[in-house]
Amino acid sequence: MWILVIAAGGLGLSQGVRSLGMAGLVLPGPGAAYLNPAYAAFPGGLYGADQGFQLPVGLLGLVLRPESNPLPALSGLSNLTNENSPFDALTFYDQFTRPYEFLINPASSRAFINPNTGYPEIQINIDASGLQITDYQGNPISLDFGLGTPAGVGSSKALTPAPLLRIPLSLGSNLYLDFGLFAGGFGLGLSPNDTLRQALRSGQLEPNTEYALNLTGTAQAGISVGFGYATRLPDVPIPDFGMARLYVGTRGEAFYGLSYLESNLSAGVQTNSQGQFDPNQPPVYRGSVFYTIPGNGSGFGARADVGVVMEAQGTTVGLGIRNALGFARWSGTELRWDGTSSNPITGQGERSSFGFVPAFFLNAATQVPLEVGALMVGGDLGYESGLYGRVGGEYSLGPARFRAGLGFDNGFRFGLGAGFVGPGFTVDTALTTHRAPIVGNTVFGIALSLGLGF
Repeated sequence: MWILVIAAGGLGLSQGVRSLGMAGLVLPGPGAAYLNPAYAAFPGGLYGADQGFQLPVGLLGLVLRPESNPLPALSGLSNLTNENSPFDALTFYDQFTRPYEFLINPASSRAFINPNTGYPEIQINIDASGLQITDYQGNPISLDFGLGTPAGVGSSKALTPAPLLRIPLSLGSNLYLDFGLFAGGFGLGLSPNDTLRQALRSGQLEPNTEYALNLTGTAQAGISVGFGYATRLPDVPIPDFGMARLYVGTRGEAFYGLSYLESNLSAGVQTNSQGQFDPNQPPVYRGSVFYTIPGNGSGFGARADVGVVMEAQGTTVGLGIRNALGFARWSGTELRWDGTSSNPITGQGERSSFGFVPAFFLNAATQVPLEVGALMVGGDLGYESGLYGRVGGEYSLGPARFRAGLGFDNGFRFGLGAGFVGPGFTVDTALTTHRAPIVGNTVFGIALSLGLGF
């Protein structure tokens, strides 16, 4: 039995080090039952599994790097905010949200800092000839910023974020229960409206036109309970493959929501009849912010997931559909701006969804026979709030494991990994990549896991 070596928070469905070494590839097996309930009946170990526990090496990155170390704030917040402090909020966010990866080159707002002055400089030039937004070197700056992955009724409908903590309980007769605690769906986006986007392209302002920035945001938290059934059906013959094993599964999930946020707000200014901005004109606010907190609203909902898996001669293909049918309703407080005042109109509000708004997940893997060692290759493709996919493989040679993968998930990513299976222990490591929030460069990280067996 494998035991925990070092425990830290984040007990959710985070990708293991083995998976990260293959760019986040999700292989067929019971570990993928959340994405495809048929895998709850699938035999474990056919394509291997993460046998160790991830070490929170990202915490070292937080405290060892002055740009992300929040500890000086214990003796005063000014230690982080004064002009001589090396602390960078963007670096802190990037490392803090990846506690199991030591980031080599985390996101940094230093890209906007003029080295001659030591201060961030974003230049906004507005004159009779038009509009320009540049850095200190005169390079145009994109106003399309994004953090996290939005997940709310408006985007993912009744689909709640993957749980931070999930406790499955077998009931026998192919039935199971699971309890979860979710807190996620965090997404923050900033983008220009259509007229501002056009002005940035052309450098020209139009008369009597509103130019605005749109701010969107989502977050939610709650508890969930799932009830599922998965079983193996009688084998079916497939030409050229022989007999194939068939597995099916279904799962229902209900949730009770504790907190929720969904915002769609814009702030802008309007040109006059000469196509110029009046500096005395107040900003124009439009849109809404809806939120739920304990004691002021709540949420509830339910959804149905289905899945099927087929395996023949070492090759497996599975298809899972989450939220095949779902309902969600949140009640809370809504703030609205109609463009006439900076003060919002406050009232009760709700967000709800019902119907067929599915999230698809398709994955496959196969064992490739070799004269020396063993090779496993696989791939996955899914759609939730956006399309993602990965391909990767693992080569085993005695106790050594070598891994690689490529994929697309909110930007291009790749992974490299290695592992060693010794007598009574395992060690796995991976080189990871992800897209830096806001600045968009590729960030590299190192993940590590360790397991003991007896």
